[in-house]
Amino acid sequence: MLVALEGADGCGKTTLCAVLAERLGATAYATPPKKYLQIRDRVDKNAPAEEHYRFYRDGIYDAHDEIVTMLRNGGKVVSDRYWLTTYTYHQVMGVAISREDFAFVVQPDLTVILALNHEVQIERMLHRGMSVGDRRVLDKQREIAIAFYQNALEFNIPFIVVDTQRFSPNQCADIVTSALKI
Repeated sequence: MLVALEGADGCGKTTLCAVLAERLGATAYATPPKKYLQIRDRVDKNAPAEEHYRFYRDGIYDAHDEIVTMLRNGGKVVSDRYWLTTYTYHQVMGVAISREDFAFVVQPDLTVILALNHEVQIERMLHRGMSVGDRRVLDKQREIAIAFYQNALEFNIPFIVVDTQRFSPNQCADIVTSALKI
């Protein structure tokens, strides 16, 4: 089973990933994969949008390989971001992208789009500290949040929306496990 947590920056993906993985007895996984982290800030800060996209797209390809290995023999994975984030962020950034770029990657059994009031989102981002990547798209966060819903609907992805402002991480995990019928 693969559950992907998607949503704009600061909406609680990392927190929910840990809670949900523990609840499901799953592996918590974050994209991009660890080997990308050493150059991520440089790419986020300096790369033109198309190069930025290729970096994150290739990260999803490697994440796919790692996730497939974890899923073998009935493994469970909860992913803090997956291909829909890469697609959506770069779409909003104006990069010419295609759904076909992700057609071969393992698809989540459920995508959970986390929602949050924009002002609370920005407050959370400021509180945790903003990364170079956060700053790169700070002015596009509302557009990104809307694009997640539009893309999930357009691509007919099995998804639910969870409002992380209204519910605690444990309550959010309850909602997700209920949707998974566990």
